[in-house]
Amino acid sequence: MSSRSKRRNARHKRKRRVGSATPTFDPHAQVMADSMAALTALMATVASDDPAAKVEAAFDEAVEEFVAKLRRFDAIRLIEVARQAFLPWAPEGEIPVTAEADAAYLELLALVALAARQGTATADARAVEFQQMSHFVSEAKDELGKILHLAQLRSFAAVDPSDKLALVSLLIRGSEVWLRNSSYPEMVKTTNLALLGGNPSVRAALNDQLGFDATDALAVLDACHHLQHAGLNDRLEAMGDAVLGAMAATEKGQADDRLMDLARSSLMSMFEPGAEHATVAIDDIVAHTGIAMERVRAVVERFRLDLGTADPADVIDAFTTGKNPMRTRPLIVGDSGRLMLPHPVLSVFAVRENLEEHLKTSQPAWDRYAKHRGNLLESRTRDALARVLPGGRFRDAFEYYLPANDREADTADPAKYTKRVEGDHLIVLDEVAVIVEDKAVALSAASRGGKTKRIRTDLTGIITKAAEQSGRMRDVIQRDGGLRIEDEGWVDLSQICEIHTIAVSLDDLSTVLTATAELVRAGLLSPDNIPWTVSLHDLELITELVARPAEFLLYLRRRRNPDVTVMFRAADELDLFLYFFEKGLWVEPDPAQVCAAFSFLPEPTTAELRRYRAQNPVFLTSRTDALDQWFYAKQRADTGPESVPKPAMVPSPLASLIDELQSRKVTGWLSIGATLLSLATSVQHKFARHGDQLLNHPDPHGRGRSMTVPVTASVDPAEGWLFVWATRPAGQAPEDAKKTFRDYVRAKKYQLGLQRGVLFLYDEPTRDLIGPFYDGYTGPLDATLTATLQSLQPASNLQRAIHPNAKRPPRGAKSTPKRKR
Repeated sequence: MSSRSKRRNARHKRKRRVGSATPTFDPHAQVMADSMAALTALMATVASDDPAAKVEAAFDEAVEEFVAKLRRFDAIRLIEVARQAFLPWAPEGEIPVTAEADAAYLELLALVALAARQGTATADARAVEFQQMSHFVSEAKDELGKILHLAQLRSFAAVDPSDKLALVSLLIRGSEVWLRNSSYPEMVKTTNLALLGGNPSVRAALNDQLGFDATDALAVLDACHHLQHAGLNDRLEAMGDAVLGAMAATEKGQADDRLMDLARSSLMSMFEPGAEHATVAIDDIVAHTGIAMERVRAVVERFRLDLGTADPADVIDAFTTGKNPMRTRPLIVGDSGRLMLPHPVLSVFAVRENLEEHLKTSQPAWDRYAKHRGNLLESRTRDALARVLPGGRFRDAFEYYLPANDREADTADPAKYTKRVEGDHLIVLDEVAVIVEDKAVALSAASRGGKTKRIRTDLTGIITKAAEQSGRMRDVIQRDGGLRIEDEGWVDLSQICEIHTIAVSLDDLSTVLTATAELVRAGLLSPDNIPWTVSLHDLELITELVARPAEFLLYLRRRRNPDVTVMFRAADELDLFLYFFEKGLWVEPDPAQVCAAFSFLPEPTTAELRRYRAQNPVFLTSRTDALDQWFYAKQRADTGPESVPKPAMVPSPLASLIDELQSRKVTGWLSIGATLLSLATSVQHKFARHGDQLLNHPDPHGRGRSMTVPVTASVDPAEGWLFVWATRPAGQAPEDAKKTFRDYVRAKKYQLGLQRGVLFLYDEPTRDLIGPFYDGYTGPLDATLTATLQSLQPASNLQRAIHPNAKRPPRGAKSTPKRKR
């Protein structure tokens, strides 16, 4: 058979395998596809010589038509009908999982309804026939979607092509319109209480100046939601009783008009209740919370929605540009003084942002709060990282010295540096260093509204400064081999081979933090200094999900790759992380650049070049459904910790070895484990067998056997590794075997130009792992090892794999360099 026929048959076989797989339905992808289809269809309708003007006209027309239909309904009643139609519902104890972003539709409808009733008499509920509101709401979602999509097109049309921040601005504005829960509300609520209630002086300032504190505010907003939900359940139960009663009477032939009217009335009360049944009285909140009436009233006044003189067009225009008045004042107060909260997620944003807005009016109170906020972020960041960097040496909130000018820099003498700067965290674990900068500042309202100048200012304060500060510490460590730290003196860090930088934000900026490539394009990050930018809540959750520290280090390596957010686009950090668990978040490097970084590699193969060129960007849809179920199962007191499995990384054939490295506290265990995890699963299976293969085929002349594998899958030579498996025969002293093979690892590293290596030495008589031995030495070889270089096989020989039974001297075994997954 010709080689061409073989390739053709192989392709057909692959197609059969792929075709036989059962397709998996992704509701999130369907929602995205539907949204894109709607947007594309709208774009076709506004194509013209002046598309911006046509989009504006279409937007105004859509708004006018929608408002005209809505005016005849009572605003409060209509909002309750929309709440039932738009919000996800689930039985008690279960968590609704939906791909829809329906909170935005509900909020926009509520704002338009409330603005439409201003200046006009309240609609007469009796004049509206039963189910008319329900019918309107069933069609309203499509109309609201059209308005929101036209607003998107309007934003696109207004973009200045020369503005490098244009896409970042659109991302921020889009998240303000569509996203409401980038972090779990329960986590945000805990943080808000710790921020605003954890400092006695801040809490006292709120009580003295507003008449309530953050705990009161959250309790009142939560009570409003709880009582609304209880009222809905009561109506549902009353409807069930009335309908069942009417049905039973009919079956017995005892039906009468009174029972039928009661059944119809209960149906209307359930689905289209009167305003008094859809809202909550302040007295009920007082009774439910036990908070004094005057404090409850103070909360209501602070958080009540006030649209002023805005008309429907005004609120729609503001909402679609990221200015949502419900963000800080979500309570709707009816004409009778009764209350409504459109949905509970609103309270999570409102409490912190509203009360921070007030604290800014008093400089002493704000200064105390800002200091407490920074301290809280630093302590929580440290606690999260301690979970995944066990045994690391933590330095927190310390000061160190930098050159103050070029003259000091030229001396390269840290003892003469005079510029003292602060560092938030430096964690050192063997030869790995992690530098972390915390940023507690938040995006301003102007930034959330898409103001480019303010976006640059805010993101510079949150992201750029963190990158610069962590990057300068990295540069000093790499240049000087250590730091001169205040109160410690000189700290030798010359063993460091791998440095990672992280910027932790207290604010949740998912759509921005996952767009690293756009931040580089906008000049907010430098291509050679890209930290992992992550929110505190995502960091805490990720460090809880990680099963072993090596997973975390591998994620840091992958996530900081500047190509990752070009190839993988996601709206949320957790989507990237969970995809890392599933598929590795691996981007194929340019084979030509890899070969340039490692001179002993041969020219790239056709298959390698084809695989690299075949890569296409992937938009990741939501991957958090399983995470949601696990998170909320963990929150419930009635379920055990294992009732729902925690999302986990794809099982590794090398997991037991990685865990043993950690349990033995082998030097370099963290980086060795991360490198083993980085390999393709098929290669991991091979690595897991190497020790047994050597032990099962001892050298007939009584010499130890070895296998050498360089791992080269990066364009950075510093990221190359040398892995060596070897055996100690019965006739060789253990210490002699250790020295022989450790010398070989060091010499082979030097020959190949690799910085780090590890030896797995096995004992032939017992088959025990004598010990993994790490080597990170990068200096010159001594005379003895230099002499051995001549006896090593040429680097080019590593390009062909040897059979496990091949009889080779310990220094002569070789294998093929491995690619990472």
